[in-house]
Amino acid sequence: TRRAGPFPATGCGGGQRRGGDSGLPTMEPSLAIGCLWFVVIAFMFFAQHHVCDAYFVPAINVFVEKMRKSPYKCAQRWGEEAVAGATICALGCNGPELFTNLISLYTGSDAGIGVVVGSEIFNLLIIVGCAVLAAPKVPLQIERVPFARDVFFYALSIGLLYWCLLDKKISFHESSILLCAAGVYVMTVYFTTDCVNAMPCLRPADDVEASDEPSGRRAKMHGVDIEVEEIVHGRMADGHNAGNHSKWSIDVTAHGIYAEAKDQEGENAKGRKKHHSRSTIGLQFEKPDSMLGPILKYEDLKEVVVMEMGTIYLEFVSGLRHSTLKITVEDADKRNELLANIERYSLGRPWVHAYQAGPMGAITHATHVLGDKEESLVNKLFVIPEFIIDFLLKSTLFAVDVKDIKKQGRWPLCFMGAMFWLGIFSWGMLEIADQIHFNIPTLPESFLGITVCAIGTSFPNAVASILMAQQNKPAAAIANALGSNVQNVFLAMALPWVIYSAQNDFQPVEQNVAGITEGVVWMMGTLILVVTFVLLPGVCTLNKCNGFVLIAVYLTYLVLTSGETFGWWPALIK
Repeated sequence: TRRAGPFPATGCGGGQRRGGDSGLPTMEPSLAIGCLWFVVIAFMFFAQHHVCDAYFVPAINVFVEKMRKSPYKCAQRWGEEAVAGATICALGCNGPELFTNLISLYTGSDAGIGVVVGSEIFNLLIIVGCAVLAAPKVPLQIERVPFARDVFFYALSIGLLYWCLLDKKISFHESSILLCAAGVYVMTVYFTTDCVNAMPCLRPADDVEASDEPSGRRAKMHGVDIEVEEIVHGRMADGHNAGNHSKWSIDVTAHGIYAEAKDQEGENAKGRKKHHSRSTIGLQFEKPDSMLGPILKYEDLKEVVVMEMGTIYLEFVSGLRHSTLKITVEDADKRNELLANIERYSLGRPWVHAYQAGPMGAITHATHVLGDKEESLVNKLFVIPEFIIDFLLKSTLFAVDVKDIKKQGRWPLCFMGAMFWLGIFSWGMLEIADQIHFNIPTLPESFLGITVCAIGTSFPNAVASILMAQQNKPAAAIANALGSNVQNVFLAMALPWVIYSAQNDFQPVEQNVAGITEGVVWMMGTLILVVTFVLLPGVCTLNKCNGFVLIAVYLTYLVLTSGETFGWWPALIK
């Protein structure tokens, strides 16, 4: 049954399909059509990710950067990576889950809460497991204080969620308690640094004093003064490392773009090696503790985008890695000189063009890919769905696109526009899940939500975690996964419940918990498993064996859940 709400049940919703009074012919379930709907739902997953990557996260990054540069110290704290990641950036990471749960309340879909619960299990097992396996150095060291804090709040969120679902309905005060817990978690993250600094016993053993040197040092690229900011694509990576500027000494040559961190350059000059001093651009060479080797290859430089106000984007793509170097050159002549050197030494391979925020930008990009002889057939096929999504977004958000430097002041409008489209695509995903359930009745919506939809919405986070681990940031990927799980319950579940209940005279929200209760138990069980691994000898470390076990446990979870759904064996938890 579909829950009554402000929006009527649509013709493509769940329930029986019949001609009714309209005289339309009855549409019978079809396995073939049901399988085809899986292709369409994959398109919705990609659309959600594209909205987050192209507009949602960039708007969040602008906000975080503004907070970071604020003259007020209390505002600067909101620009810190840890605090921003637990608050505004959590929306960038958990946006699809939040909107899926919100839309499901109004459409009556059972997939909404299943998406959130399934994402929790996926994040903890797959993201943590992949981060450990992809780490260049093992055993992986875990930061004690952030890990303990996030484990406590995640366990608290699971307990509160189980309590809320006991009577199969969510009252307004129960959802409000969850939402207030989100505020408590945010304030705890906000003051974690102060607590660690006040208690020497909590400080990491390898803690070093922060340099008082200003962060505004300039770098040079082929003799041109520049400022470089790295952007690693992916909701998790961008959302939790917003506005992370790096200062580089880089030079354009016939062999490629040589790059070296300013700190590394200084240390080498003194004859000393500084551990982890190099940042990342997306390629790994020579040293296991450094993602950036001495050179960026032109074969990986796919695109050079010339923006306004002296900004140039260098797009590097290698396999799943997609990184952008945001280079700022204030002098127009120097900028032209830099572009000329890049074009000359790269033999014209990268696509050099001006950024177009409007729909013509989508058309130009699709035309270029389809007409480029060096592009693979796979890329040419994928550019078609990308063009559809990009054209829709650019046609509606061109006036508030914060990737255009002159429009960064409109970040709130960009944020709201991205939320609108995220809601549209989340609604589409739920309606398609309805269609799959109708055509393949053995697949209930709750099962689709906790498995297919959860994997689809969380898969970009898994890719981002692998990239972060390869960039020698596996601990950050694990911390982000735990922090995102906390906010998934406190924010992505609680906020839609509060909104829906308030709009319906504060009545309890009826919730179908079929399969969800077992999912909550799996959430607690997987958390206990991860904590057990961390507490084993070699405390606060994870090794590759742990990573393999975590991934195997997730596969076991999928098999058990599928078996219960298809009636192969009884449910473990009733």
